[in-house]
Amino acid sequence: MALKNLIQAHSSLSHYIQVDMVIIPATTGQMGVLPGHVATIAELKPGVLSVHEGNDVNKYFVSGGFAFVHSNSFADIIAIEAVPLDHIDPNLVQKGLTEFTQKLNSASTDVEKAEAQIGVDVHSALNAALTG
Repeated sequence: MALKNLIQAHSSLSHYIQVDMVIIPATTGQMGVLPGHVATIAELKPGVLSVHEGNDVNKYFVSGGFAFVHSNSFADIIAIEAVPLDHIDPNLVQKGLTEFTQKLNSASTDVEKAEAQIGVDVHSALNAALTG
């Protein structure tokens, strides 16, 4: 299959590369995409996007977005943020999780609660991605 585009809001991480498989963190669960996959659209949740090229596996943390799998074995992945997993500092993730948990516990408005919950969810997913 071909990963046609892996883009985020401010840049493109790849443009048309041949891959064996992509594993997408969809809101409905992990979705493996192989050549000949049925055309589909999936919403991404915070998690690990794995791009398999032969024996190489490149992993990215995505915070959300959409995956468009086309019937011609092309896929476009549009992520809000996509960061190579090995570029993420586990200490900063723990610090962020602690800070957002404290904000959630002290939030007094619905907006504060929602913003803090998003921070907790993303940092929890980051932590899970880093710990396996």
